[in-house]
Amino acid sequence: MSRKNLEKIFFKALDKVKAKSIINDNISINKSVIKIVNKKIDLKNIDNLYIFAVGKAGFSMAKECENILAKNIKGGVVISSSEGELKYLKHFTSTHPEVSQKSIDAGNLLLKSVKKLKKNDYFIFLLSGGASAMIEKPIEGLSLDDFKKISSSLLTSGIDIKALNSVRKSISQIKGGKLANEIKAKGIVLVLSDVIGDDLNTIGSAPMNNGKFPHHIIGNNEIALNDAKDFIKDKVEKTEIITTTLDKKSSEAASYISKKIQEYDKKYESFCLLFGGETTTVVKANGGYGGRNQELALRLLLKNNVNKNISILCSGSDGVDGRSSSNGAFIDFDIYEKMKKEKLDAKEYLDNSDSNTFFRKLGYEFTTGITGTNVMDFIIVLKQKKDK
Repeated sequence: MSRKNLEKIFFKALDKVKAKSIINDNISINKSVIKIVNKKIDLKNIDNLYIFAVGKAGFSMAKECENILAKNIKGGVVISSSEGELKYLKHFTSTHPEVSQKSIDAGNLLLKSVKKLKKNDYFIFLLSGGASAMIEKPIEGLSLDDFKKISSSLLTSGIDIKALNSVRKSISQIKGGKLANEIKAKGIVLVLSDVIGDDLNTIGSAPMNNGKFPHHIIGNNEIALNDAKDFIKDKVEKTEIITTTLDKKSSEAASYISKKIQEYDKKYESFCLLFGGETTTVVKANGGYGGRNQELALRLLLKNNVNKNISILCSGSDGVDGRSSSNGAFIDFDIYEKMKKEKLDAKEYLDNSDSNTFFRKLGYEFTTGITGTNVMDFIIVLKQKKDK
């Protein structure tokens, strides 16, 4: 039951930051008046309404906008990594996490589209994580191959997202508010945050953040984990969100989480500890398959934190974890016996950056598929009483 309960907590957090929730909570229409967060726009006072969306959640967020605003939408462009068609908007499927020719084609399409907006038009721009790779236009003199080499090196370097996006902006004609510089119309930017501290200069490499257009965070890790906390708090003795800004190397994060587990295990018969954020890891050359969440789970396993009552889930919210088709992994007390039976050495897999293979062989990988949202990672530690 522990795995099922961990999944229930995870999906409760996830559902709160899915497109259906965040768009319907922040966009509505009454006759000719559209309410967007705390702003009201009367369609009678503008010429045309456009929707633009970029990022992992771009398609799903745009689709919800179409459901609400329907024929009031004049047009727009959506760039995402999903497949699918939209009724009023042009959808272009780009790539992530690596920049490709599709990324450049998407960047050119978006630039061309926003340049057509006129002064009395109005737009809603939906920004989510993944936008950095999905839209691109390298600076003059930088080839796609050179750009890809730089991006690939950054992705496997272990540097944090802020430093990563800072470099990305310096070699781009779109990032760092440069896309916004091309727009004459008025508009608003609704943001699904996938970075520590919701830094608007970092999310998606800030294509619209040039100081002209208001930005609103409508979904983030904290919103998600608060909903998970409300869901589980009556089912255990103690529920606590330890942090929503976990920003450590995988090894340091494992030590930090391990200490918290020991602390709460001494005090409470049952508890749920929630951690949010994003750890970093350096993928070893010629490494195997996996990502930061599966590596974190592997490190926690090696610290022997789980017992007959404690189980853990480490997972990304977007459905992808590094070089694997999974977004995370479980660990519980039974896994140790299975390791012995299969004769698997956890440290060997850790040393080879091959955490996914380890968990897959044991049946402990966690796979949801692409979720359509992204608010960093969830680490859920659950202690249940023996009779539960």
